[in-house]
Amino acid sequence: MKKIKYILFLLPLFLFTGCEDFLNEEPENSVTNGNFWKTGQDVESAIYGMHVSFRNTFGNIVLFYRDRGLPFDYMNAVWARISNGTPTWKNTDGELNWVGLYRLIANCNLIIDNIDRANLEKSRYSFYLGQALCVRAYTYLYLIKTWGDVPLIKASVDTGEKARSRWQDVADFIIEDLKEAAKLLPVAANLTNEDGTSITSKQIPSKGSAWAILAHVYAWKASLNKEPELNQLALAACDSVIGDQSYQLAGNAKDICDKVIRGNSAEGIFELDYQNTSDNDLKPAGSYAAAAFQKYPVVPLTTPSTRRSLLRMNNATAMALFPDLNDERRSEYFYELDLMAKEATSITQGAAYIQKWRGVVTYTDGSQVGQIKTYEDNEILIRLADIILLRAELRANTGDQNGAISDLNTIRNRAKAHVYSAEEGDLKEVIALEREKELFLETPNLRYFDIVRNGTFREKLRGKYKTLTDQDVTDGALYIPVSVAAFDNNTLMKQTPYWTRNGYAY
Repeated sequence: MKKIKYILFLLPLFLFTGCEDFLNEEPENSVTNGNFWKTGQDVESAIYGMHVSFRNTFGNIVLFYRDRGLPFDYMNAVWARISNGTPTWKNTDGELNWVGLYRLIANCNLIIDNIDRANLEKSRYSFYLGQALCVRAYTYLYLIKTWGDVPLIKASVDTGEKARSRWQDVADFIIEDLKEAAKLLPVAANLTNEDGTSITSKQIPSKGSAWAILAHVYAWKASLNKEPELNQLALAACDSVIGDQSYQLAGNAKDICDKVIRGNSAEGIFELDYQNTSDNDLKPAGSYAAAAFQKYPVVPLTTPSTRRSLLRMNNATAMALFPDLNDERRSEYFYELDLMAKEATSITQGAAYIQKWRGVVTYTDGSQVGQIKTYEDNEILIRLADIILLRAELRANTGDQNGAISDLNTIRNRAKAHVYSAEEGDLKEVIALEREKELFLETPNLRYFDIVRNGTFREKLRGKYKTLTDQDVTDGALYIPVSVAAFDNNTLMKQTPYWTRNGYAY
């Protein structure tokens, strides 16, 4: 496997510490914040370290344990309680801890604050600064979607106790980051290394990445903060992505699984790249969400009767989600859906055989020869189909029915599914369902965040979510509690009111 084309320097320790820990003295034989930012190589190594942190933070299975929108019929006890709105998280659980995300933001802040000190050629300066702005913005967007109000740390010198900022203010900060990144970064087709070679990794942000994240920020704020005028800005951001010739839809549903999910395809916009890493940097198979619900036929040495004890989707549920027999996603995302439905439940557990993630890497020596070692599939954060369907949603919200139907049918035509007809019912709900189908199980929390954005949590989520009052929602019921770690040496930190009432006060 080829490494992302950055020089592999050991990331200096200071990138992971608070600024108050920096040495006042700067001996020549040590690396400090004061003497590090001298050359392009210094900046390049810091950018590489940021990307390692980005991949490690967002590739962590902990994100999956926060997902309340999983569509499975059977879940083990942990996921069942999370999905029912009655989690058994403890204040100390990693699922509630945002420390890794803030370490990543600290990396971005150090680059943003210090890049001026290196004597960089203008295009490389813009390239590196745009990357840090884009990664910081994406990280803050995940934070506000997950916790609501969060501490806003704008600079590396912004240390000490920190209260939670209104999520709306954080969203405005994200928007400014992304508008600047969109000015600085080239389109994906023009991304190059310093030696002029093309960059194909979709983990490296481009102008399209910035616009795509911006579209999601505007759509989130338009809905949750009741600012419908932002829908037009979200639409413009979508148009910028869709009009970027760097991107094109894959040809068919098989290509989605074999090429798009594998990573770095023409459809990909922003991803965690596991292809361009060393073998030592690959995450274990169990860190992929797919490991919880995929066995046969993807995982080597399994059979149709291999048990799936964590997460299962009933065959009938999969058929109901993909009722169109001509829809190629029905046969690509699942193995022999109709045929396996005829097998005894003692073999199948009555479940569909999901096969969307196929980049299996096996052990080639030792006692585990032939068994799965990991997947080589990228983590798809945003792809073109996502933005096309988001634009369909936005067009429906703003009264452009014909435009919304056109975007919806673009995705359906690719899958060989039937085009939209008025008999299907409410267009907005049809588009929401199409997002569930097209982006099936991609990116932890994706379905949940869609449901929250569209305000359909009482209809589509389970258990306690169905009986939440408007006051519960205002008080933060759709977010997760704040970890005990956030209160350490921080008297300004406050727990989310809903979770204070439900046993998470600290």
